[in-house]
Amino acid sequence: MNNDQIFKDRARVLDEDLAGRASTAGADALLAEIVVLERAPAPRRRLLPSRRLVLSPGRALLGLAAAAAAVAVIAPSMLSDSTTSVVPQPSTSVPATAEPTARQILLAAAVAVEKAPASGDYWRTATVNQWMLTDPTRSYVLEGRRSRETWRAKRPDLQYWRIWQDLGYKPATPQDEAAWRAAGAPTSWRYPKNMKTEELFGVPSKPLKAAAGERTAERLHGKWKGSAGDMAGDLMTWKEVRAIPSEPDKLRNYLEERIGRLDLAGSGIDVEEARAYILLRDCVGIISGLPASPEVRASAYRILASLPGIRAEGEMTDPLGRHGQTLSYQEEIEPDLFTKVQLVVDPSTGLLLAEVRTNTTKLANGRQAEIRDSTSYQAIGWTDERPELPTHRN
Repeated sequence: MNNDQIFKDRARVLDEDLAGRASTAGADALLAEIVVLERAPAPRRRLLPSRRLVLSPGRALLGLAAAAAAVAVIAPSMLSDSTTSVVPQPSTSVPATAEPTARQILLAAAVAVEKAPASGDYWRTATVNQWMLTDPTRSYVLEGRRSRETWRAKRPDLQYWRIWQDLGYKPATPQDEAAWRAAGAPTSWRYPKNMKTEELFGVPSKPLKAAAGERTAERLHGKWKGSAGDMAGDLMTWKEVRAIPSEPDKLRNYLEERIGRLDLAGSGIDVEEARAYILLRDCVGIISGLPASPEVRASAYRILASLPGIRAEGEMTDPLGRHGQTLSYQEEIEPDLFTKVQLVVDPSTGLLLAEVRTNTTKLANGRQAEIRDSTSYQAIGWTDERPELPTHRN
């Protein structure tokens, strides 16, 4: 019996905690079972060559799909240029308390997400985006936030909605707050057009404000109405999403065929490595918002579990204060400028809790400051509920 089937069978006999709550006994039990079950080393797959991977930034995947000239990387230190055939060794005991690997976490999430509801009136995603940037004088770091909900309906009698609210800006840390107070505690910030940003953020074209904006609803029209979502920037119909194959091998072939249509030649990008990176991002895109079947979402997790360059970092609190298992890899957004990417996953539900990108910048006084950009997922999935619409609508 293969491991995936063992994981499925174990999940069925675990307690009902696996149905939905973060950091439950069921999730811990499942991870412990997987650590114990996965005793023999798996045969090693051929990994990508250990040379620099020059790609578009993960934060702008649409540009990557279009072979933009910006760059990103899965850290070379995580890759190997060797091909080794490994004969499985006799089983050895692994303590149930051992920290789970990235593969084990992803396979546990795959088991759990298969239990998610498969239909409803609306496919709803609710997120909170948080991003950091320096103030115009580069004296301290600001953090901005925005909430957004998207309600997509398959039924023609139901309206598509997007609801958002700008939640304002504030100093990112207590140290930044002290520098902000020393600067007179401003409540708005205007940026010069020629401000140097090191590609960490775009220069705001309008003044930033500390106060939150009004919650606003917008009806989705035109190409958006009737769309089930997008993959790598391509809008997909409900029929196209239903046609996505659910078996891991077939899903991988489907994604690789789509990726193969991208024109990556002549852009300075190593084509094979670029395709491998886009495959990773496509799988993250499926689990973070595409209304595919639970089986497709589970297969996306299983593909991620097979990819090199993803490491487990243990339990982490996400930007909204929830606990989950953390997986990480690195991207290079320009030569020698790296961004650490963390995926915070709840193995008990298969829900991607957050995606966090972190790098550093130097302030005017020489202090090295962290710059983070995150998306926290409050809800991903089917619901029969209706959106709570604000008075202000576009």
